Amino acid sequence: MNKEELNNKLQYFSDNIEQIGATVYVFLKGENVPKKLDIRADDLPSIRSMFVGSLVDTIISDEELSVVPLSTSDERKNVLYEYDIDIPESLQGLQSVLESDEQETFDLEHDEINSVAALIIEIGDEQNQVVLYKTMAQVNIYGRSSFFLKKSAHRFEELKEEFFRLSPNFQFFRIDGSLLVIDLKTLEKSFGFHEVIQKEAMLGVEAVEAIELLENPETLHELIDDVTTARKLTKIAKDSPVLKAGIENQRIVAFCRAFPSLKGKIRFNATNDKIQLDTKVSKNLFIKLLMDDFLTSELTSFHYTSLAKDEADEHVGDNT
Repeated sequence: MNKEELNNKLQYFSDNIEQIGATVYVFLKGENVPKKLDIRADDLPSIRSMFVGSLVDTIISDEELSVVPLSTSDERKNVLYEYDIDIPESLQGLQSVLESDEQETFDLEHDEINSVAALIIEIGDEQNQVVLYKTMAQVNIYGRSSFFLKKSAHRFEELKEEFFRLSPNFQFFRIDGSLLVIDLKTLEKSFGFHEVIQKEAMLGVEAVEAIELLENPETLHELIDDVTTARKLTKIAKDSPVLKAGIENQRIVAFCRAFPSLKGKIRFNATNDKIQLDTKVSKNLFIKLLMDDFLTSELTSFHYTSLAKDEADEHVGDNT
C-alpha cells in the first residue's frame, strides 16, 4: 500500500463521519482478549470525531509521510510501517474486533480501571472499518488513591469517581487487512516483537550463509540479539537486490575494494575471495552492501549511500 492508496481509504471516514459509528474496547493487563466499554451513546460522536480528526491531521494531511514495509525499515523519518512479517499474538485483538461483536463487556464492579493497558477504537460502518490501537500510560489513569477537585456551581468539590483521560494519539491501526505502525519504538518494546524480528533476521543470516561469501558467517548471529540491527537483517532475505540478482561473490569482493565508502573498511581472508567481518563498522557496511545502498551517479560519477531507492521508469521522458 502506498500513501495515496492509504489516504483514499482513510478519507472515507472523514467524508462520511456522520454516518459511521465508534466502539471502544480495552485490553486489561495480562489479557489478549479485548473487552468492550459501555459508553453513553451521546458521548460516542465526540470520540469518533476526535480520532477521525487525528487520522486526518497526522496521516492524510502529512504530504511528506510515506508508507514502507516493516521488513525494509531504515533510518528514514516520517514514515508509516506496513506490517509484512508475522503479527505477534498480542496484536491479534485488532482483528478480533472486526470479526466478532461478541466481546465481553468491561465490568464496572469487578474489573479494575487501573488494569487497563491499552485501548482499541473501532470506527466505521458495514462497508469500511479502521481499528486504532492506543497504549494506555498509567499517568492517564486516575484511581481511588488520588484526590481531585471539580468545579461545581459555587465551589470546588471532591471528585471521587475513577476515570481515565482519552487523547487522540495512537500507535498502530488496521485497515483493509493491513496493519500499520506509527510508533516503531512502542512496537519494539512490547508485543513479543523482538522474538518475531529475531526469527525473521535468522532467515536473512541463513540467506547470507548460503552464498558462502563470508569467512566468518557466525558473526552475523551476534547481531540478532540487538533488535535494531536484527530489524536490518530482516530486509536481506526478503529484499536484498544483491541476493535477488545472484551477483557473484567475486564481483561483490571487487566492489568492496573499489567503492570509496567500503575501501579499507571491509577486510578479506588470506585468499581474498571472502569477506571478513571483524568490526561493528564492517558489519553495518556489509548489511548496506547487500541492500545495494552504495550508488554511483551516471551523470556526475559521484558516489552516494542511499536509504531509499525507487526503480527508474524506463519510459519517463519518452515522447515517441
